[in-house]
Amino acid sequence: MASLVAVSGGRDSVALLHWLIAQGHKNLVVCHLNHGLRGRESGHDAAFVRRLAKKHGLICEIRKADAAAYGKIHRLSIETAGRLLRRAFLGEMALKHGAKEIYLAHHADDQAETILANICRGTSLEGLSGMKMESFLRYQRDHFILNRPLLHWRRADIDDYIREHHLTFREDSSNKTRGPRRNRLRLDVLPMLNQIFERDVAPLIVRLGTLAERDDFALTVQAFDLFDTCIHDDGSLQMSKELKKQQPAILSRLLRRWLTVTHLLRSIGHTEIELTLSMLQPGGPAKVNLPGGHHVRRKAGRLWVQPPAH
Repeated sequence: MASLVAVSGGRDSVALLHWLIAQGHKNLVVCHLNHGLRGRESGHDAAFVRRLAKKHGLICEIRKADAAAYGKIHRLSIETAGRLLRRAFLGEMALKHGAKEIYLAHHADDQAETILANICRGTSLEGLSGMKMESFLRYQRDHFILNRPLLHWRRADIDDYIREHHLTFREDSSNKTRGPRRNRLRLDVLPMLNQIFERDVAPLIVRLGTLAERDDFALTVQAFDLFDTCIHDDGSLQMSKELKKQQPAILSRLLRRWLTVTHLLRSIGHTEIELTLSMLQPGGPAKVNLPGGHHVRRKAGRLWVQPPAH
């Protein structure tokens, strides 16, 4: 069965591809999305990736997209637009080639940047956990495994690997600009934190993510165990005494699962969860508005999701 590997042409993805081949992975499909942001330089990246795939005798899928235009149309940052376009491209290629796994080149320094960015967005424990070694990409009605085998490697480890195996790669000039927030975290914030604390803080941030992931998993398991005891066949949620005595950390996870999985509501955020949580308290509201015109109502000891009126 084929597996996809996302290759930008930069040092991280070049090292990943070489490492996968060295580990005996076969039937790899090299996938490269040209975001169209750096003119001829982007085209040269794509050509480099095509030659690299040919060198290893691998299938290569290359597509050009206009991330700037997509972001403008959908009112997204270029970073977000690029990520969405890339995930859609990988999902489409996974379907085309019958692949179930997609390999990505994220490493430990990427993880530290991700966690730090999530902290500044006011994240929950889930966001504090950062990226997972394995997660899922949902595309249409299929799910694919996103595999990050280099997530415990430091950037210095990748540099050492590149030198040891005499690998060539493409330098992305945009990585040195301070426009994207992620670049500013890497170029300015993390070095400043290293200076302030007189140590390399990236491993400590990654350790925080590991501990958060462990705690989040334990709370989620408890919520899911309780979930099965209080959901009726009609999709309503029983407000039992056992449910009401649970800690908010467990209840919030249960309610999120109820709204997003049972009722397939995708735009549920922290505010909606907290409002729904308040319905379980004495004197709490009997109705909460949700995105898309849906409502949560409390009636006869249960919570119900009411669809929009037509």
